[in-house]
Amino acid sequence: MRTLTITGILLMLFVVIACTDNFEEINTDPTSVTDVPPEMLFTRGLVYGALRYDVYQRAKDLYGNRYSQYFANSQTGWGTDRYETNQDWLTRLWTSSYSDFGINIAEAIQKTDDDPDLANLNAQARIWHAFTMHRVTDFFGDIPYSEAFQEDLRPAYDSQEDIYNHMLEDLRDAVDQLDEGLEYRTGDADVLFHDDLDQWRRFGNSLRLRLAMRVAYADQDLAQEHVSDVLNTGLIISGNDQNAYLETDPGGGTGDLVHENPMYWVYSFDEYRVSEKMIDRLTGYDDPRLEIYARPNVRRQFAGLPNGLSDSQLGDHPDRNYSTQGALFVQQDTPIPFITYAEVKFLEAEAALRGWGPGNAADHYEEGIRANMEHLNWLIDYVERDLEDDKIAQDEIDDYVGQSGVAYESGASFEEQLEQIMTQKWLAIYGQGLEAWAEMRRTGFPEPYEIAAPGGGETDGQLPRRVRYPSEEEGLNPDNLREAIERQDGDPGDFRMHPTRRMWWDANPDIHVDEM
Repeated sequence: MRTLTITGILLMLFVVIACTDNFEEINTDPTSVTDVPPEMLFTRGLVYGALRYDVYQRAKDLYGNRYSQYFANSQTGWGTDRYETNQDWLTRLWTSSYSDFGINIAEAIQKTDDDPDLANLNAQARIWHAFTMHRVTDFFGDIPYSEAFQEDLRPAYDSQEDIYNHMLEDLRDAVDQLDEGLEYRTGDADVLFHDDLDQWRRFGNSLRLRLAMRVAYADQDLAQEHVSDVLNTGLIISGNDQNAYLETDPGGGTGDLVHENPMYWVYSFDEYRVSEKMIDRLTGYDDPRLEIYARPNVRRQFAGLPNGLSDSQLGDHPDRNYSTQGALFVQQDTPIPFITYAEVKFLEAEAALRGWGPGNAADHYEEGIRANMEHLNWLIDYVERDLEDDKIAQDEIDDYVGQSGVAYESGASFEEQLEQIMTQKWLAIYGQGLEAWAEMRRTGFPEPYEIAAPGGGETDGQLPRRVRYPSEEEGLNPDNLREAIERQDGDPGDFRMHPTRRMWWDANPDIHVDEM
């Protein structure tokens, strides 16, 4: 027995030693990916950065589309419509922007930083990084930025002012870096513009124009510098054929929601109706977009649901009595928009109004309205559904832009002209709730309707200026979070920041906010 035991031990040692010689080879999965190419990271960052349905629903829809009052909640238990915080929903944008598509884009940038042959991929990734991260800072305020996506698991929070300064400069540099002469091109990895560098330049410049105008009240010199620089180049989105959107591919995968427009899924949950504010705007001026933006109720009437109804109030407002969203926007293959020609024209109108850009505000304003309606006609053709009757005829467009209340009031005050521009811009970017909410905070237009719920939620009925920080940050990064809250004049004892606290660019002196 003793001899057998010793022999067994020796055999075991021999096996262990023999296996150790090839340990790394044996324990490496030959099918696993150990170094992901930057092209793959870039593609995934583009597709997922367009916001998959869960992030889209929780952040862009249940926060953005409710705060901008495009839609109103029709189901009980959904509090954001009445200005109540839902931590799970706001956290989805935070975590996805850092640990999901955010890290993909950051890695693509880092992997191409020092390779001049990959300069185009690097520039495109930087433009997309600015697009995704401006949504995050516009949502929360100060956020981890310069130290994010590094090895430090507790990155500092950058001030929003520093973030915007960096994004504006990075967009300028990235556009300048794009080089038609480079042999290497992104090719099929670029699912956004299909390797069209001219489109990337126009997208990057149009995004810089958007961000520059965002800081108009916080730093006029900075805003004017970048607005003038972009508009003087003329290399912006200048037609509907240059709109920035992601095409969807419903047949691209079984059960993989990244292949479909997120609103297809959001609409199927039947949680919302078109808002009273939107229907009132459309019907008040006989807007030809009404039958595209909304569908009639069971009585074949267009009716908007008031925003912010309490659970008990919803019982008195059966959802069958209110308009659902138009079919054009909830198809699987409807493209996902980022920046359109119509939005750029309204940015140009505001620039001209402020004396920062060429042309006159009235011409840009009218072209913005026309561009949006013509784009809707194009979308109807694109989705190939039975929506031909909803197309807007040229004489309908002419009648709309010429009527009193819509026609540009050249002799009106600055504020009255700005209100016209922003109201039509709000109508034109219908469904892009995060952007619409940002512009309502920045300019005050269009003014939101008072929410119906007693007490006015957490803000006493005021339009929220931000969302609270994710509660997880209290445990993961408490010191840096506390510093950011104190820097933004928040309560150091409230780790999540009150939604009435204004962020840096939210500095319009004509907007009164009771900060709590």
